[in-house]
Amino acid sequence: MKDFWKLFSSFFTVALRRQMAYRGTYFAGIIGQWISNGATFLGIYIMVSSFDLLGGWNGSEVLMLFSLSVMSYAIGASFFFNFATGLAGRIRSGEFDASLTKPVHPFLHEVFSAGYNVGYISHFTLSLVIVIVALSSVTYIPPVQRVLFLISAVLGAALIQAAALIASSVLSFFSVGRNPIIDFLLVDMKEFTNYPITNYPITIFPRGIQFVLTFILPFAFMNFYPAAALLGKSIPEGYPAILPYLSPLVGALVFALSILLWNWGLKNYKSTGS
Repeated sequence: MKDFWKLFSSFFTVALRRQMAYRGTYFAGIIGQWISNGATFLGIYIMVSSFDLLGGWNGSEVLMLFSLSVMSYAIGASFFFNFATGLAGRIRSGEFDASLTKPVHPFLHEVFSAGYNVGYISHFTLSLVIVIVALSSVTYIPPVQRVLFLISAVLGAALIQAAALIASSVLSFFSVGRNPIIDFLLVDMKEFTNYPITNYPITIFPRGIQFVLTFILPFAFMNFYPAAALLGKSIPEGYPAILPYLSPLVGALVFALSILLWNWGLKNYKSTGS
């Protein structure tokens, strides 16, 4: 474990220095992302506030759903987006084969080599501010318990986001050329799950979609169920009352499954010979 953290800190330091080499460009990018994400948050709030309630949720509460989703994605993508989007290129160039000769598992070497994306700090900080404001009216949960629950829920949600990125990268093992399916999963599908799906309480959707988002593709555990617990909102009728508290467990489970899936892809990988 000591060697693991030493390796992680080394790669993290290199990635941080690389991204901070041009500080003006870096901070300009951060400010631009703040403005872009802030406009998105504002647009959602204005749209939802035009209704009295949306599935029993007001504008600020719906905004919290989006904030939790963005915050968890910022954490997961910071570590795994570069890895997921760059794996196919490294396989095509033959660079991936070098990871197979390293004394650490190829997965860890690829993740660390891809680098930590510091740019997602803008997503995280803005969404954190909005979550704090949204929770300021919650008084029936003691502050310490509220913070601990929020941290565990966000970490569980981040594992779900990371698992989605890891699982999507598995296709790279079976497609030497540029694969539009991978682009769809990493970009288009992310936009779909972040906006039409996770922006709103799942109680406004038909029962079938509620089931899928809970038990098959557990995106609802990224924000809806934790927010329901924090805000005292109802969950789909007939569903176990414990669901709002299971985000950490669900996150750990799907993350472990994504690692197993990645190892299966690695086992079936055939070198390009480049």
